[in-house]
Amino acid sequence: MNTRSGSGRGDFHTLYQGHSVDDLIIEYMEENNIPGMSLAIVQAPYITRVIGYGLANTEKKLLVSPHTLFPVGQLTHAFTAVAIMQLLEEGKLQLEDPISASISSLPQEWQAVTIGQLLTHSSGIPDYSECEGFSYHKDYHPEEIFNLIKDPNLLFTSGTKMKPSASNYYLLGIIIENLSGMSYEAYVTKNQIERVGLKCTSFIKNTSSIANEVNNGTTPFKHSEFLHNPSYIDPIEAAVGYTADNKAAPELTWTTTFAHSGIMASAENISRWDIGLAGSILIKEAEHRDFLYQCITLNNNIVIPGNASWLFPGHPGLMEIKGNVPGFSAFLSRFTAPDELLCVTLLANKENLFDLDILARKIAAAFNIKLAAPEGSGSQTLQSPYSVSQTIERITDMITQKGGKIFAHIDHSSEAQRVNQTLPPTEVLIIGNPEKGTALMQENAAVALDLPLRIMVTEDKRGQVWLSFTDPIQLGKKYHLQDQQLKQIASTLLILCEKAVSAQSIP
Repeated sequence: MNTRSGSGRGDFHTLYQGHSVDDLIIEYMEENNIPGMSLAIVQAPYITRVIGYGLANTEKKLLVSPHTLFPVGQLTHAFTAVAIMQLLEEGKLQLEDPISASISSLPQEWQAVTIGQLLTHSSGIPDYSECEGFSYHKDYHPEEIFNLIKDPNLLFTSGTKMKPSASNYYLLGIIIENLSGMSYEAYVTKNQIERVGLKCTSFIKNTSSIANEVNNGTTPFKHSEFLHNPSYIDPIEAAVGYTADNKAAPELTWTTTFAHSGIMASAENISRWDIGLAGSILIKEAEHRDFLYQCITLNNNIVIPGNASWLFPGHPGLMEIKGNVPGFSAFLSRFTAPDELLCVTLLANKENLFDLDILARKIAAAFNIKLAAPEGSGSQTLQSPYSVSQTIERITDMITQKGGKIFAHIDHSSEAQRVNQTLPPTEVLIIGNPEKGTALMQENAAVALDLPLRIMVTEDKRGQVWLSFTDPIQLGKKYHLQDQQLKQIASTLLILCEKAVSAQSIP
């Protein structure tokens, strides 16, 4: 069996540890009960692979195709950020401008917040999507959206921390409308969608206006118009979203998503737009592109490894962004170094797929093994933009905040020094939840050999830092433990580790 991985551009050996790209995606879909996914690969300036997997709509048996539209969640932030930079280049705003200059009737506490602080999620404005009573499936007037925030006080002094907030990008959407004299969707359509030639990109409010046969009234549903009308061949259709328990999710509304998460697109179109970011097609001036895709420094001189919802994980030139809204998950990674130029887009009609970044890294490694994360038996690995000690400190704080227990903290490199040997910085946490761990051991006592769980943070020879953690799902397979209990543990651990390596400030 051929197990050779790709060595870079033009190498057709696209395998990761003996698994083809199809294998990686199919295994992931099976593990997570995903109805449908779409993948696109950029090797700029080419889009070398666009593939649909599974069903866009399980009831009507619509297939995922290269033209299937998925709500891309917070990938919308990247479009909104580009629109802000375009208005900057038109001379209609400065990032230092207070938002009160563009929006009236703001709470007093928000008026000194700047446009740049909205863009970088350093405003401190509370997140409307986290408020009690909010639903992505209701319709709201903008004033009603912000009335959900009962306490308008800033969560922190603007410019001193970074915390993602849907409110930031909703407000940026209003600023775009007020300064351009156009609706948000009209401005983005004119200056991004039409400019790059995106035929399969739209907005959640326009779902019903897409020309296709989805609502032709046939029972069971059947395509037929394509036999007579060539415009219905390989149709553009919107995917239906599915919840964590595999039920069809209610439709998202435009008034809740807007400039925060209101864009729908195919994986191919996200890739085409992604290529447009590389030069002056979308943002003319190099200094403006450089600002948007570099780490930000807060007012207190703390450097945040992200900007405009992009994360810079630590690999030179790598930037990535995630989207999650009810029913859908999305991910885009961009390896922008001149000798790499590889981008991975993944869209899925299943919510809460927080580890698409791990899957995307394996797919990238299939094309170029130099892009791989270190791989250990029975573990998952994420790149950290922080030092080993900072990463350990962040994950420690989060575990204790969530009521978890740290049984031990081992600094292997320090222990090596004690015996006159050397190791790269390597630290391990032994963690767990006694209540949940006891339940697993009651089911199979042998699992005690692998409990408590472990988190390792280490630095490689290139100075890049990696966080690895025991994969509870693999542990369950090894000891034949019940699936649901371990899925809950795995989900909690994944969310903690993902947040630890995110750009978000940890209190």
